[in-house]
Amino acid sequence: MIDTARLAIRPWRLDDVAHWKAMSTDVGYNCFSSPPGIYLVRDDAEAAERIATRMKAFTDAKIGKMPVFEKASGAFVGTCGADFFDLSGGREIEIGYRLMLEHWGKGYATEAAQAMTRYLLDDAGFAKVHGFVHRHNRQSEKVLHKTGFVFVKDFLWAGLPHRLYLAEH
Repeated sequence: MIDTARLAIRPWRLDDVAHWKAMSTDVGYNCFSSPPGIYLVRDDAEAAERIATRMKAFTDAKIGKMPVFEKASGAFVGTCGADFFDLSGGREIEIGYRLMLEHWGKGYATEAAQAMTRYLLDDAGFAKVHGFVHRHNRQSEKVLHKTGFVFVKDFLWAGLPHRLYLAEH
């Protein structure tokens, strides 16, 4: 569990099916998904299957993209966390954050990303963390800048143009 002033970030639980279903169809959550539609589920069973996969990944590697909630209201805000990805043939760690549209513009992405980056670099022991954003996602780039990431290069991810950033000790 990672707490910030306004947010609680925790691993997925099997009773989070409604949250997964809500995010799977939210335009804000999905507008920069690569590939498009990657989070979409058809029913409760498929949502539960996706959650079980995330839970196993967290158990195995102690990282993952986790649900984020407003502390004051308990509302599901989106997700924030980290996953492994391949970069030029090497396995790297990547931070990710996605918010439901109704929670955009409140500073939640920056707050969650800053807390998660501190966790990854200070507590989880990673020497470096990457972040990458679709080339047209300027707001997400601002979050990475505010979180201390520096631009590395432009590259293709899922066949789409992205910008790669890095944070390290």
